[in-house]
Amino acid sequence: MFKNNIQYQTLNLKKGECLFHQGANIERLFFLEKGRIKLVRNTIEGQPLIIHIAYSQETFAEALLFSDKYHCNAICDSSSIVLSFSKNEVLAYLKLHPKYTMELLKINAQQVRDLRLLNEIKSINSAYDRVWAFLLSEANQASKLYFSYSLKDMAQKLGLAHETFYRTLKILEQEGRIIRGEQFIELL
Repeated sequence: MFKNNIQYQTLNLKKGECLFHQGANIERLFFLEKGRIKLVRNTIEGQPLIIHIAYSQETFAEALLFSDKYHCNAICDSSSIVLSFSKNEVLAYLKLHPKYTMELLKINAQQVRDLRLLNEIKSINSAYDRVWAFLLSEANQASKLYFSYSLKDMAQKLGLAHETFYRTLKILEQEGRIIRGEQFIELL
């Protein structure tokens, strides 16, 4: 979106490196050229909570355009190439180019819909029903859910202990409702 129109810095980051820290002053907006970035917020209890996983060819932490401090940590989940843009330059560019403002608005609207659906799924008390609802919501038209992050991260996203999540997947598999592959789950 901004890559061809605004100057940027290219950052090459290794797995485990932190791009920004919760509470730090915001000066940059980011585009993930290649790799995977976890946005992790430390809760009031001090527990890490994954709030988003950004994938290649995505902007992330866009809401920070209207904040002064980062509300989470951005941690590389794999070797990543990140383009870093000046927050002020991006805001000025968006004011002059409504087409790109609308694109960003569309991305944010989809993220809000996804978060609302996830909150609805997380409100399901039964782990079995919660996992099944999540799989149904995430599967493509071929009834497959492809993922590039760990099952442990998926469990955390659903608000389940990873042991409970693994056990539930095993039950679904034994019932013949899913087939688990290396980086996918197929619904039957």
